[in-house]
Amino acid sequence: METAQFQIIEGKVPVLISAPHARSHRRPTLLGKYKLGEPYTETIVKEVSQRVGSFGIYLSDECNYDPNYHKERKNEYKQAVKEIITKNKIERFLDIHGLRDNQSYDIALYYPTKFRKSLELAYEIEDALNHGLLNGISIRIFRFLDNGQETLGEYVAAKLRIPSVQIEVSRYIRDDDRLREAFISNFSTLVGKYI
Repeated sequence: METAQFQIIEGKVPVLISAPHARSHRRPTLLGKYKLGEPYTETIVKEVSQRVGSFGIYLSDECNYDPNYHKERKNEYKQAVKEIITKNKIERFLDIHGLRDNQSYDIALYYPTKFRKSLELAYEIEDALNHGLLNGISIRIFRFLDNGQETLGEYVAAKLRIPSVQIEVSRYIRDDDRLREAFISNFSTLVGKYI
């Protein structure tokens, strides 16, 4: 399933990398306001997928729902994630997001509560990213809040039983060509381990 709203990258490595907020999208709030896209998240998905042959999916056009939060029945992006995972026997789901500018750390890794394999994956990601030009960056690991929302990461772990981590990357890393390349390189090394 591919629409004008998102693009799918076919791969061979059983890892799916996602960027559901790469373009503007409607937030699930009472006001239904649009949230601006998170720049360079789709670049990370495309570059890593190309380098290591993983599967990828990213929002390529504005949409009137939030691909990360809206429930599956009203969320074509989430439906496509399910289809890719099921059809291709995906073993890990890595969801790339932008980190809010007011945080005191550089990268946040969110894992679904009660899923030990997702927590182990978060530790693997933390270790893989903290090398080279990014050595010494501040990385924090958090559980998703138990607030009734169903992020892609929570959906994939709970419903599809696949280890998943949401990776939030500071804007200064995404905006800077050298730092973004260092992130992509370190991340590609991690994903390449699953070949």
